[in-house]
Amino acid sequence: MSKPSYHILITSIEAYGHINAICGFGELLARHGHKVTFAQRLKYKKLADQHGFNFIPFDETIIGTACEDVFLKWIDANADKFRQEPIERFKNYTEEEKEAASFGVELYRKLNRTLIPILGANSFDAIVHDGLEIIDCIYRQTIPVISSFSAVPLILYEKGPPGLSGFSLDSDPKLWEEYEKCCNEAYSKMNESFNALLRESGRSEVFTFLQWVLPLKSIGFYHYPADLDYTELEPIKSGWHRIDCYVRSPDEGSTFELPDKLKDKPGKLIYFSLGSTASNDLKMMDKCLSALARCGHRVIVSMGRRGDKLNLSDNMWGQEYVNQVAVIEKVDLVITHGGNNTFMETLYHGKPMIVIPWLGDQLDNAQRVVDKEIGYRVNPWEFDEDYFLNCIEKVLNDQQLQERVRKISENMRNSNSGTQAVKMIEDLISNHKKC
Repeated sequence: MSKPSYHILITSIEAYGHINAICGFGELLARHGHKVTFAQRLKYKKLADQHGFNFIPFDETIIGTACEDVFLKWIDANADKFRQEPIERFKNYTEEEKEAASFGVELYRKLNRTLIPILGANSFDAIVHDGLEIIDCIYRQTIPVISSFSAVPLILYEKGPPGLSGFSLDSDPKLWEEYEKCCNEAYSKMNESFNALLRESGRSEVFTFLQWVLPLKSIGFYHYPADLDYTELEPIKSGWHRIDCYVRSPDEGSTFELPDKLKDKPGKLIYFSLGSTASNDLKMMDKCLSALARCGHRVIVSMGRRGDKLNLSDNMWGQEYVNQVAVIEKVDLVITHGGNNTFMETLYHGKPMIVIPWLGDQLDNAQRVVDKEIGYRVNPWEFDEDYFLNCIEKVLNDQQLQERVRKISENMRNSNSGTQAVKMIEDLISNHKKC
């Protein structure tokens, strides 16, 4: 007797890391025989098509300005703060800056309004979402609601340094306390605004910027390799389970061929990307590109939406959008902002990395790379070209480091945690249908 095929809706907040992760989760479900429908803004329909998902577009008249655009305006206004070390960046916020940090509440209200008719007009067996647990219409669903957590899982553990801080597990707990105090003060208005949403839903007001994962409706899955997980901090919050890998596949029908400009040049091949957010910091991009111009290696650059304002040296080739997964497969080193999506793709393909963290959980990944001796961390608030270039040479010549990364990749590929996760979801749906 064949097992049943379920119809599962996947959706996420509008940010490339979350979108790529939820598509990877959708691929996992589809490979196990389930029908997957992806709900998101119309411009992401091509992702659904390439992965073989059904697609339901959000109502653009409700959504209005893209979440990402609003976020980037806030990032631009605070760019100087993100070039400071973690505690300093949260000190001395003005009341206006505190208010501006709460911009996301209205975006979530709009997402709620656009998801209500989608959920009302379609019959799904379950929902898997990334970053939408605060939305009222998802919280009120009677079908199983499964959370995907595509960020660094540090905040899911009950001990250790605060998430989003970039502190080592061996650092001084007094620094953790100072960071929490400064961060909670800076984001006090955000905390108030998001807790108002929870209050409107009749839920407990438990949101804080540093503990923004809400109590689960059913079960949740986070995306991180077992070799790097924070098991030394156990226990983990109830209901959460690790999937070692749900990395998305490369863009359909596409490969990456080395550009003619780089074919006859000497040196190793490096991929440089600060992600869709930090790449907008042209000051930081220029610093990195200036150093890479004299690194003695070939560099593929993901230039970002402001790439027309960047100058690439003779040893570089780049585009606004680079087929990242296909590129990572071919390079010797990845220099990244440390966003968890790129972080996981880099490890899956067995490539060592240098992390230049800019904000959020990028800082935690950067420190984990150092603590697990699989790469180096270069902080934007103390960027030194010579140190950066030295890190590149050390990574490219450290065979033991590269072997550690290859072992992590092998373990990710051989893990059956994805299959176990799908079985848990299937059981959850089956038991719900029996009620």
